[in-house]
Amino acid sequence: MNRFFLMSAMAMAIALSACKGANEKRGDEHLSEGRFRNAINMYLEAKKKGKVSDEFYDNFTLALVRAAEVEAKKDPFSSLLPGYLDKAAQNVSSVKNVEVLKEYARIMANVGKVQVSQEGTDYGTVLNAFAFIDSAQSVSKAAGSEAEIKAIRLEAEKGYVAQTLQMAKDEEDPVVSEYRLLQIAEVAPENADVKAALNKSRVGTRGYFLIFGENIGERASPRIDKYGYVMAFPTIALSSGSLKGELQIWASTGNNTEFDVSKLKLVSTDGREATVKSSNGGWCDAEVVVGKKGDERVEKKRQNFKDKGKLLNEFQCGINVVFVYDSNFVPDYIEYKDEYGIGRKYLGQ
Repeated sequence: MNRFFLMSAMAMAIALSACKGANEKRGDEHLSEGRFRNAINMYLEAKKKGKVSDEFYDNFTLALVRAAEVEAKKDPFSSLLPGYLDKAAQNVSSVKNVEVLKEYARIMANVGKVQVSQEGTDYGTVLNAFAFIDSAQSVSKAAGSEAEIKAIRLEAEKGYVAQTLQMAKDEEDPVVSEYRLLQIAEVAPENADVKAALNKSRVGTRGYFLIFGENIGERASPRIDKYGYVMAFPTIALSSGSLKGELQIWASTGNNTEFDVSKLKLVSTDGREATVKSSNGGWCDAEVVVGKKGDERVEKKRQNFKDKGKLLNEFQCGINVVFVYDSNFVPDYIEYKDEYGIGRKYLGQ
């Protein structure tokens, strides 16, 4: 019986070998002997000729990720790494061997972790590094090694938070501090220390116009949003059943529009909504021509309104608002949305 299976295995190996061209065979030899760049070159030549075996993409992918692993140890930011990893990612859908998928995911995640761990890494590179890890985690689900990649990601998150969180908290400018906290939260959204720091910051910046915005509907991003609404609460009183205060809104939509108080909503931490219960009127900035004929000039002046005001681009409006809600409602943010843009003001708890 054993002899039968041995002969069958040998026959299968001979059959597979017979399907391979000369370049693929040379690639396999280089791969087995650790000459990964040579293997990659041979596999690329084999692919050009268009005739490859069933295990071609398994071995080609191994050569690419192993070359990336070696390169990352020499230089975590080598210019060769993106090429290796991008090409390997293109191959993944054609890989048949689960063990190859596991190795691909492990190496890609570790390359990302090594890049994140370097002090002074610019933020764009940090985002790309976590993208490597997240891509690896996606593949690991199919390969049955998700727990291993999750552990690598968690380790990378903890290391990045340890490097950056205190500096963000120590920043004297509260707006800059919150910006940096949002950067950290983008890659470590569930980290308890980051959540606590961001929450504290939001409480402290209720009265500030923050010069950046989040991409609403997507995961939090500290990217500057030039085409939305920015809000602030110069005065605010929060209780277990109501929110009262003066809300100011600044427009950067590129459009002159109408500020409609009814479009404001207060959203709780569990996603419930409350609308404005009452308002006592407000004001909007406007450009007004003043002065005697022949000596006219344009000045910015506030004009009062009741429920709707004219909101000019790069100008602002203010309104005294009251929201009423039940005792289990925990306010999270104010949102204003119309056909020209959207804005949120997070309150912190």
